[in-house]
Amino acid sequence: MKTQQTTYLSIGTNKGNRLENLQNAIDLIASKIGVVQQIASVYETPSLGFDGADFYNTCIKVSTYLSPQNLIKKALAIESELGRLKKNTSGYVDRIIDIDILLLDDKIILSEDLIIPHPRMLARKFVLVPLIEIAKNTIHPKEKNLYIIA
Repeated sequence: MKTQQTTYLSIGTNKGNRLENLQNAIDLIASKIGVVQQIASVYETPSLGFDGADFYNTCIKVSTYLSPQNLIKKALAIESELGRLKKNTSGYVDRIIDIDILLLDDKIILSEDLIIPHPRMLARKFVLVPLIEIAKNTIHPKEKNLYIIA
């Protein structure tokens, strides 16, 4: 029997029609991953780690029956379907869509292709601000505390 889990996803875009990119990603997540329960506000932030256009970022809360491995596969397939091309270069680049798994219930997963909770989420204000908006009482499974923004 499959168990329903709650996942929080971060979605960002800085190419093309950014609002449309976010909406398309959310629509595909709803049809391929699970029920979208909450959507945070959209925040505009400067690119981080490279000189690029500003990003639109949001977080969503999703109920899913997918295993962690299938969840990352579906998220990557959605990125590809929306036109994201993975670069073979190091560093950050402009992207039409970026979907990151931030949390999956209270699971801690360390595998070759997936780390949950997302290893850099606590250092990224563009992730934390929308996440806190929809996950105020969520406890970080490794840090064992509520999210606090300095």
